[in-house]
Amino acid sequence: MRRRLFSVDNSYIQNYHLCMFSFAGIKQYKKILLLFLLIVSASSIIAPIVKVFLDSFLPSSSFFVNLLDYEDGHYNFARVMRRIIMAVAILFIFLLRKSLMFPSFSTIGLKPGKGCWQKLQIGFLISTGMFILYFAFLYFYGIVTFEIETMSPGSLIGKVFILIIIAAVVGGVEEFIFRGFILQSILRDTKVLFAVCFCSMFYALLHFFKANSLVTPGFQPFIGFIVVYQSFANIILTIAETLPLIIGLFIVGVVLSYTYLKTNSLYLSIGLHAGWIFFIKANRLFFDFVDSKSGWLFGDRKLINGIIGWCFLIVTLLIVHFITKRLHNGKNAARTC
Repeated sequence: MRRRLFSVDNSYIQNYHLCMFSFAGIKQYKKILLLFLLIVSASSIIAPIVKVFLDSFLPSSSFFVNLLDYEDGHYNFARVMRRIIMAVAILFIFLLRKSLMFPSFSTIGLKPGKGCWQKLQIGFLISTGMFILYFAFLYFYGIVTFEIETMSPGSLIGKVFILIIIAAVVGGVEEFIFRGFILQSILRDTKVLFAVCFCSMFYALLHFFKANSLVTPGFQPFIGFIVVYQSFANIILTIAETLPLIIGLFIVGVVLSYTYLKTNSLYLSIGLHAGWIFFIKANRLFFDFVDSKSGWLFGDRKLINGIIGWCFLIVTLLIVHFITKRLHNGKNAARTC
């Protein structure tokens, strides 16, 4: 009788498989929340170890001094914590993707094909075009003034190019996570309206999961939990101030989710997302906001935290609706030819 070298009799492996299937019967949105708590907890445990590693290079290494913005004997560990959470999230999504019933990489809407580059371009042009109209509107009402930041033409072009790269990377990663995995996994066992609202609110609130936590070199065993507590507290304590921006980000999430649902692809939503990020970051290079008592109406540099900004987002949603309808009709016409 041949002896089996690999079997599942080992109790550790059995427990692992039990853990893998313990998510059965749980709604997908609850799995997302559990995964988020697991990621945050694991990151908080890892954080002190990462801090000790980074502290070992301070202040002797100029690279780490610049990387961490180390100044006057301290640096903001909350920025490091966000990177830890991102790395742990990617690891956990990869390890638990099957038990969480996440869609595969080949089915999330990033399959290369004809028209992918066109959708990216259309999305970027829609969002940037709407922001140009928005700034023209603000300029007409005296909310902004046109003032190019003082720098050489070469430096300005270089900065704009870097912002485009940042916008493309951030837009791609966020769409990959929120519309690629979270929205599509929730759609498995819930209605479309609930899935879109949950994903959009989760997307909006996570933008405020941050804090300023200045630390000095040295072992601090609870630093990760402290930063997480400060982040949750920041959301609760500043809810009145941040509510307009939360609403704006929620509408952004709805527009991007609708874009995915209409195209069954992430390319158009990535283009839209990248265009928004580019203009939100680039407006400081070309415009200066004038203080206004009607901030709730016009918002500020964040652009989407006022009623006018929300209206422009809703108009963007309508434009996406008509453009995707034309793209769909064009496909059907091409098939019948």
